[in-house]
Amino acid sequence: MLPREEILRLLSSLGVDLPKKTKLHDAELDNRLSKALDGAQYLSRVVATLPFDPAVYPSWFRDKSNKPILEAIARHNVGEATLIDASERKGINDPFPLYTNAFMDLRQTLMSIGNACDKGMVPFVLQDKGEMSGICMRVLEVRKFDDHTPILMLVFQHDLKDNMSPGSFAWISSYVSSSSGSPLVAITATVQEQHLLLRILNNNKKRLSPSYKPKRAPTESSFSLSFLIPIGPLGAQDMAKFNANNGCSICGEPAKQKCSRCGAVRYCDAVCQKEDWKNHRPLCKAWQGAKWQGVKFILVDQHVPGLYSLRISRYDNVQHSDTRMRMECAKDNQGPPENTHGATPFIVKIQVNSSQALGPAHTIMRSDARHDGSNILIYDQRRTIDVMVLRAPEASEEENAPFDAVTALVREKGDRGIKTFCWAIRTGEWTLDICLDRLPEWQKW
Repeated sequence: MLPREEILRLLSSLGVDLPKKTKLHDAELDNRLSKALDGAQYLSRVVATLPFDPAVYPSWFRDKSNKPILEAIARHNVGEATLIDASERKGINDPFPLYTNAFMDLRQTLMSIGNACDKGMVPFVLQDKGEMSGICMRVLEVRKFDDHTPILMLVFQHDLKDNMSPGSFAWISSYVSSSSGSPLVAITATVQEQHLLLRILNNNKKRLSPSYKPKRAPTESSFSLSFLIPIGPLGAQDMAKFNANNGCSICGEPAKQKCSRCGAVRYCDAVCQKEDWKNHRPLCKAWQGAKWQGVKFILVDQHVPGLYSLRISRYDNVQHSDTRMRMECAKDNQGPPENTHGATPFIVKIQVNSSQALGPAHTIMRSDARHDGSNILIYDQRRTIDVMVLRAPEASEEENAPFDAVTALVREKGDRGIKTFCWAIRTGEWTLDICLDRLPEWQKW
């Protein structure tokens, strides 16, 4: 098991940002990292039942019409695609520079492996710049799960600089001295990236059927057999699940008390509250006497009975057509969105339905001038909450007062009277409190 701090850093590279002083046990953090990596492989799509036998799938190379492995193995979501497009228009060559995020590095390494496989099965050595840690690896064959999902069957062995195994030494020597035209491909991979790759390989090898025994070289007898499938960003549901925070703004444990001054931030005990005071003090003073308005919401996809709209999240995976899957799911009864913020305030973007809205929001809210201001769209940065508040035409002014109060805030303080950012607190499965008079700084999402 990796050190606790290292697990938290690796989780963060996947977009799972737990409180630094979370009281979750080491074993739970370790398990969450494994589950998050399973999610990043979209593992349940391919390995639906265990044990997994890749031999039931055809060779990727049997059908000459298959796309290159590099193209099939690449994964990105709507948010990343938008960033790539914006970077290209600004003349930025690489919006995801190497060696700054272990998970992004891993995904780029997998594409490098896929590109090499397109040119022939070659052996790889992944090691960090200081050559302190390395992974010897060779792809044995590539199976085809579907047109978008190659399965890379491989053998691997991990070594440290001060403790290199005889098997790895013999394996490397066999290729260095070989005249077969299959030279070793060297890939620079940080130690953190290797941790993620090893976690995936070691977990996946346990999933293989004992009956699957591909041919390997004599020098690979000590190597472990495993597989890799495309790795991409976590989807919206996984982001919500793995970022789950039970309440305390410091450690994530269930909140039992709140700040007596502002009442907006909650803690599990006095120790965490005292520890957070230096950071919380500026907001605490700003929130003292703040006016909070409670509203009831419904899911975006259920705002009109019998009519289901498609809400594209920045975390929807493009290659898997998750957007179509979301539209199909919208026809089913859905429960409330998961509460990933606990009782801690968080920033939401609020947009009032308007025929003057620009960009995708105009299509999403489907408004014309006759229905301006009839509903409000509310969502957080991760889209873990993505809901609507409706104004009921048949209801009384008193019943519509919460909706009107939030609308008035956006009209007065928002950009073009259409949208603004606010502080919010989940108060129930279908309720939310909006702060009407203490606005956060303008956000860039």
